[in-house]
Amino acid sequence: MIAKLQTPIISFSTAPHIWNQIVEAKHQFIQTGILPEPSQYLPEEVLAMWQRSRDMGIVWEREFQIPQLPKEKFEALLNKKQNLINLFFDYVKSYSNILNHTKFDMNLCDENGVMLTLPMFFNKLKGWDYAINSTGDIWSEENVGCTAHTLALRYNRPVHIIGPANYMTALEENVSSAAPVTNEYGDIIGCVILSQGKANISEMLEHTLGWTTSLAHALSSQIRLFGRSKRLKIMDSTLKAAFEHSDYGYISIDNAGYIININNEAKRLLRIEGTKARAKLQSLLDDPSVLIQALYTGRAVKNQEIGILNNQSDKVKFDISPFYNRNERYSKGAIIKMSRVNSSFDTCRTHVCHTTFDNIISKSSVMDKLKSRAKIVAAKPVNILLLGESGTGKEVFARAVHNFYNPKAPFIAINCASIPRNLIESELFGYEKGAFTGAEKNGKKGKIELADGGTLFLDEIGDMPSELQPVLLRVLEQREVVRVGGHKVIPVNFRVISATNKPLTAEMFNDNFRQDIYFRLSVIKIEIPPLRQRTDDILLLADHFIRVTCEKFNLPVYTLSQEAEEVLTDYCWPGNVRELENAITYAVTVAKGNEVNVSDLPGDIFEMQNRKKCSELGDIKKMERELILKTLKKTGSVKCTADYLGMSLSTVYRKIKQIRIEGSVLSSMM
Repeated sequence: MIAKLQTPIISFSTAPHIWNQIVEAKHQFIQTGILPEPSQYLPEEVLAMWQRSRDMGIVWEREFQIPQLPKEKFEALLNKKQNLINLFFDYVKSYSNILNHTKFDMNLCDENGVMLTLPMFFNKLKGWDYAINSTGDIWSEENVGCTAHTLALRYNRPVHIIGPANYMTALEENVSSAAPVTNEYGDIIGCVILSQGKANISEMLEHTLGWTTSLAHALSSQIRLFGRSKRLKIMDSTLKAAFEHSDYGYISIDNAGYIININNEAKRLLRIEGTKARAKLQSLLDDPSVLIQALYTGRAVKNQEIGILNNQSDKVKFDISPFYNRNERYSKGAIIKMSRVNSSFDTCRTHVCHTTFDNIISKSSVMDKLKSRAKIVAAKPVNILLLGESGTGKEVFARAVHNFYNPKAPFIAINCASIPRNLIESELFGYEKGAFTGAEKNGKKGKIELADGGTLFLDEIGDMPSELQPVLLRVLEQREVVRVGGHKVIPVNFRVISATNKPLTAEMFNDNFRQDIYFRLSVIKIEIPPLRQRTDDILLLADHFIRVTCEKFNLPVYTLSQEAEEVLTDYCWPGNVRELENAITYAVTVAKGNEVNVSDLPGDIFEMQNRKKCSELGDIKKMERELILKTLKKTGSVKCTADYLGMSLSTVYRKIKQIRIEGSVLSSMM
């Protein structure tokens, strides 16, 4: 990114009377301590530095006595600034003809005013009894007061001043420009100084500010490039070292799909060696359409199973994360994380469930009682049915129960609504090798077999296909499975935890769910309350989701404004905890500051609130209508109705008209 040039500080004029006015103003200030008013030729920054120079006790008429850095420190500084000094000399060489034919000299100092270079043409400065005769001189603001380069270093801006704007008398006859040099972080690392000694007003050049600024800007750009290149090399080395010690395969590709970097694990998964590691990734995949689409759209892909042409025995799971150019209009390539899709029992056991009851965030009494009861139930290996609306956290409870009873055992989850009907048997029971076309070479264990010794979690049990229900019942009764294409009976022992947001009793009444399965699964029923029934937990959960989201996005932890807290606690949350989490993620993403305000919350919240209010208003109007009708029938008179209800007669007439009571009824009562 090209740095934006800062507004320069200018105290310059070729008019002799202006020069004399500035001399007079400065001398008067030194004698009286009263600063003149800022003007075109005396900007605020110059006046402020005059004041600091006077306050620091700098004697404006004394001879120059510039301190030097000790030799060891100066040599260390030269070593640190070597790149900057080399760049400076390369550029100044191109200006040698100009400097040879003018009364200008160009120098470079560091961020503290320490001179890094000798005057390029020292013979022209013989008349300066204060001339720099060696590098290492410390021309800091504390030593020389207001000068072009001390202004540039303090304000990080280009400067162009005439002699009397300098604080010390010894500098009152020169004209100088200065501009800071910055690194890739915007920190000042040096300053370019262009000086004209013993200046003759008629020979002064006005373009020196542009010259100095251009040189400083060019140096800054080169330094930024060096810095970025160095960081990229360090990052590249670090990433390569990390990738080589990772259990996952990692690949970086360009926008055409050519492999840029690949670690050993990725080579193993792709079964490639040597020169093939520079091939197009698409050519190594059984179906590259997912990768091509990700590169084209720039959308990330997670947990996508893709076959490898050279590795038919294993499926490989891909996470594809495209990266963009600066304007983020198209993908420049992608980082890909790969891992083998494991189906063995031993591998399943390594994925230990870590969720505990302590992970269930709550402070409401209803949830405290529920967790206490769940712990008692969890200690005994009975089947449990979890009831609750969508998004209440039924799977979190299931994992907590499992971990409380047997944390080292496998936890196998099945979404009963998502199993393809043609894969029900092979997914649940597994299959032997050669059982059907497309079967894995060595066969595969089913979900039920993988759950042996642990927990089988049946999510959305109310949506289980009818043909799957008798199959599940047989397994629950016999505790054994037979793989597809096999004959061996495999005993299994597991706890079943089921979850549903449907009323299963109604499903049984409508013959959509078998009664015998229901009673086997619901030995213990635990109903998780919706979020609207535990409003004490809303802000606690919101704060938790803010912390998690901010940590994910590498942001400082945001806070909720009081108005936002009120909206969150007033909302009915039909989507429960899941909806709250999504709302907080959205709010943190769009928030402009470190506080989440009402305007940052999703519009759905306000729409649903309005619907709720409209619904409540409709109920009130209905009750009011019924009350007016009953009172009319009881009193037989609109006036008596108004008196009875404490309303004005005109109000009752208006409401009667609104609820459109039949004219015949009205006429008989009026």
